[in-house]
Amino acid sequence: MNIRFEEYDLENGLHVILHRDQQVPIVSINLWYRVGSRNEQPGKTGFAHLFEHMMFQGSQHVPPEMHFQLIQSIGGTLNGSTFFDRTNYYETLPSHYLEMGLWLESDRMGFLLPALNDQKFQTQLEVVKNERRQRYENQPYGLWLEKTLELAFDKDYPYHWPVIGYMKDLENATLEDIKQFFRTYYSPNNASLVLSGDFEPETARKLIEQYFAPIPPYNHIPQVNRRFRDYNRGEKTIEIKDHVHLPRLHFAYHIPGISDDKIYSCDILSNILNGGKSSRLFRKLVHQKQMVQDIQTFILPMTDTSLFFIVATPRPDKNIGEVREQIEEELLRLQNEKVSAPELERVKNQIIAHKIRELQSVSVRADLLNMYHTYYHDANRINKDIDYYLQVDANTLLNTAQEYLNRENRVLVTYLPLS
Repeated sequence: MNIRFEEYDLENGLHVILHRDQQVPIVSINLWYRVGSRNEQPGKTGFAHLFEHMMFQGSQHVPPEMHFQLIQSIGGTLNGSTFFDRTNYYETLPSHYLEMGLWLESDRMGFLLPALNDQKFQTQLEVVKNERRQRYENQPYGLWLEKTLELAFDKDYPYHWPVIGYMKDLENATLEDIKQFFRTYYSPNNASLVLSGDFEPETARKLIEQYFAPIPPYNHIPQVNRRFRDYNRGEKTIEIKDHVHLPRLHFAYHIPGISDDKIYSCDILSNILNGGKSSRLFRKLVHQKQMVQDIQTFILPMTDTSLFFIVATPRPDKNIGEVREQIEEELLRLQNEKVSAPELERVKNQIIAHKIRELQSVSVRADLLNMYHTYYHDANRINKDIDYYLQVDANTLLNTAQEYLNRENRVLVTYLPLS
């Protein structure tokens, strides 16, 4: 599949990508801001996620909650999300409501500050604090990722803290903190806008110019220049006793950042280990030995460096130490034996089939175009992504496993039930 698109910049720095697809009468509006928890400072964490909540509380010309109501009243969907390196907002709506969607996004980019007040701030601050309590602090294993990040990165490194932030920092946040965060990062020259779906390009260009071009840029956006290179410096471990019924292992290996080509080898290795019922860990630990009731492998992709995770929950009657040994045995196998041609072909076919299915959705295409532009500075990577997977061979996988999936490059967080 060849995704055709055009891209250009407004004078204020907003990058625009237009992908036209007239098969279905809908359009997806996808806006990424290049700001996430990575842009925060120790003592002032959680601001990026908190501001995502504030963006839905009304702007100068849109009353509180009206953004949701307008989109949902026409059968559209919308949401936002915050990650380490970006915050995004998106709507999918009937194509003849494109102008309304662009107006709503432009109004909160250009006119949010006049509508911010302490009441809205305090309300959303409590929502975020409750989210942290419910999803992290009071959830079994809820702090596993937070503990992993703290172990994997130094205290002043931008990935040391969780995206949601620390409770103490949230409690100390002020309305002025949030206003300054908006002034600094929510500007057109720190954002990219993608339209994907059924629209007339010339009409879309005029509407984008009308609603976004008047918004002034901000020319003093601070850059995060630290680049992670701390590979193979020794294993770091922690055991946590908590109110959990079963123990759980969380392996995390440092691997390169998302824009490094080695990420493709790492993704293939992840799928070899646990990419379906034919994968090594599933076949061995779930089907044959019946040692675990749940096992996952995945990559947490970030700009400076990423983390390769293996998370395993032993069955109640199995020893966690034996489960750990079995996982390590498979990792050593990847470091000492080349993956066979049939296995590599099977895994590549699984990955490619999944990616092709994803591309059937205009909203996914919009998000991927924005992701490739933001992380790779090359939106056309959407059309080259599969080729990078196809180029990975058994030698590359062997070298990647030896370099990154070793104990010296590992963080291990182990949860144990309170006795």
